[in-house]
Parts: sequence; C-alpha cells; structure tokens
Amino acid sequence: MPRQRAAVDCLVCSGASSLDRNNNTTQACAKGNFAKYHCLDNAKLSTWLSMCLHECQAKANQADGCAPDDFACHYVNYHVYSGLIEHCAFPTALGGHGICTIAELSQARPVINDLCNFFNATLYADYLICPQKLSAKKTYGIILDEEIVASS
Repeated sequence: MPRQRAAVDCLVCSGASSLDRNNNTTQACAKGNFAKYHCLDNAKLSTWLSMCLHECQAKANQADGCAPDDFACHYVNYHVYSGLIEHCAFPTALGGHGICTIAELSQARPVINDLCNFFNATLYADYLICPQKLSAKKTYGIILDEEIVASS
C-alpha cells in the first residue's frame, strides 16, 4: 500500500471513529486492515467463517435493509443484523434455531468483532472504488438517529 494511501486511510479512520466511541481506532487502522477489508463482500467473508454460518450470513445480508454486500451498513445496523444471524446460527441451547456449535461460534467471534470494529471506525473509507451497491443513506440515517451520551 502506498504511503500516501495509508496516511489518508488512517485520517479517515480517525475522523469516522468519533461516530462510535465503542470502537478501537488503533486496531481498526492497523497495518493491513484496509487491504484485508477492501471491497468486502459476502463471498469473501464466507471464506473466513465456518460453513454453518454461510447461509445465515447470506440471509441476514438480504434481510436487514442494507445492500447485501455493504458491511459498513450491516455493522452500523447491528441491532437488526446481529439478531437475524444469531437466531439463524445459534443452537437451541443459546436461543436460536441453528446448527453451529459453540466451538464454531467461538472461532467466528474474533473475526466478526474485528470486522465490526473496522467498519464502525472507518465506515465507507474502504469501499472507495468498489463495485458493490452501498446503502450510505441508510447507514448515515442510523448514525444520526443514535442517542448521544455525553460524559465528563
């Protein structure tokens, strides 16, 4: 990655992070993340997850109101998105109707946590010049509707 691109990415990352105080900007801007998540779509994400999650992931991507391959939107829309995936993937012991084991879910957790952190911190910075349809209007609408809690 050219030095100039890396500098722009981390500036964008740092600026967007103020939208969500629960993300780790340093981790999101770690070397290699912009290349790793560039133009992320469901096909690429599926290669990082257990087979038991593939159908649930694809269904949730179609059902949460975001464009299917817009992970910035999916992760900002986590109240809807995570419920769809959890209900589908979690075993009955965890309140779902899925076939994933605890071990498979445990392997997916750090992948998903890193993705959520990255896209909550960077929003659309890593989707520049990507082919997929995005849902920026929905994403920014969710952000604008979030309650802001000021602390001193």
